[in-house]
Amino acid sequence: MKTFTTALAALLITFNASAQNKSSVYPLVVMFNSECCGVPSNKPLLKYIATFKKTCNIKKLSACRIGPMGREGEYYLAFRLKELNKRQTTAFIKGVKTVVKKMKDKGSATIEEQYNIAETGKECEMQKL
Repeated sequence: MKTFTTALAALLITFNASAQNKSSVYPLVVMFNSECCGVPSNKPLLKYIATFKKTCNIKKLSACRIGPMGREGEYYLAFRLKELNKRQTTAFIKGVKTVVKKMKDKGSATIEEQYNIAETGKECEMQKL
């Protein structure tokens, strides 16, 4: 019985450890960073997304808002981009890069491509953009 209990405990520990190591790779992640007084406004990015959707006749585009990532409102906006074809994906990423470079009001925003985000219990709030 003792061996069974020990084996069961070892199995549960292994299962729990593997469940905690899950992660997701996102083709595009915009990181909103604070440098003292909060994060930059996402309005320029949302405006670009609305224009892109209208130009490319895309009905929906969603992103996962992950955060808070810090004490001053930092968060990630992670895009899976499954709604776009390859040409649209390339154009979208290029456009987002251009917009994000200009977002420097309160903090800054940076971009990562093919970014691996470990599931750490932070809530992923899906947003339709």
